[in-house]
Amino acid sequence: MKLGIKVGLKGDSVADLEKTKPDFCEVWFHSGKISEYDELFTHIKRLRVGCGLHFWGALADNTLANLCYPDQSVLKTSRDLIKKTIDAAAKNGCWYVNIHPGGARLSRVDFEGQNYIPYGPNTTFEQSRLLLAEMTHELAAYAQSRNIPLYIESVPTVGIGHPWYGIEGRLKPVEMLELPLKYYDLALKISNVYFTNDLGHTTANLAGKSRTEMKAFIFKTTTELVNQTKLLHVGYIIPPYNGTDYHGCLYYDEFKTNAAIPNYEEIKMLLSLFKNRPFVGALVEPEVDHPHNFQILKRLVAELV
Repeated sequence: MKLGIKVGLKGDSVADLEKTKPDFCEVWFHSGKISEYDELFTHIKRLRVGCGLHFWGALADNTLANLCYPDQSVLKTSRDLIKKTIDAAAKNGCWYVNIHPGGARLSRVDFEGQNYIPYGPNTTFEQSRLLLAEMTHELAAYAQSRNIPLYIESVPTVGIGHPWYGIEGRLKPVEMLELPLKYYDLALKISNVYFTNDLGHTTANLAGKSRTEMKAFIFKTTTELVNQTKLLHVGYIIPPYNGTDYHGCLYYDEFKTNAAIPNYEEIKMLLSLFKNRPFVGALVEPEVDHPHNFQILKRLVAELV
């Protein structure tokens, strides 16, 4: 495995890279601010760190990019933003572009207020499944022409309410109807498309179940998709198990308890599936302190049998 951290347009990203010296980094990549990343790419190349792009994009009215909703304007703009991200990846020698698929509902994002605002009528997950396959086929071919692999990441089906960080927002879930993982099946069969298993996101797909059921689900899903997986986001969720995301730190005490799914020992078992797969990347995505979390990730991997 290659081990990495998350970086973006923030003051500590370069310092984090210099401190951790990871195999690679994943850039939180805002497709509306492409030119602002030039300096960060310069430092990434200077430090000889591998790099992938985690696409983020929104339309002019702040509607999140969505490859799964039957609105031709939304679909076209979303495709165009991802293609621009693929172009940026090719220009800067990146390893991949990683995307969220969207879902059966449109949502606007308010960064200052830390809010997701769903709106409009819902479609069905089955229609979203077919649209994702159609859109992915076009994008994967475009990415292939630029020698960039396309990754699709598991997402929690329920959004976090205000605020996004900490625990409070998880108590106010937002019904965004993001696409459940089981509906990725057609898209993941397309050439040049691979899977990003965010362990917390994948676990959150099975909301409202017992810990035993959710643990079984993350192990079963990770094992079934192991050959399609190229990237791991190493994280976990804690109660309430309501389908929301959580970016707790790997050094929090909760991570070594059964409140966390998957917890410290369980993540070691999951990581062991990828131990001898040098083409798979694993990175930390915590709410704070990327260097400390990276050291815990290195310790987890060092303890693999």
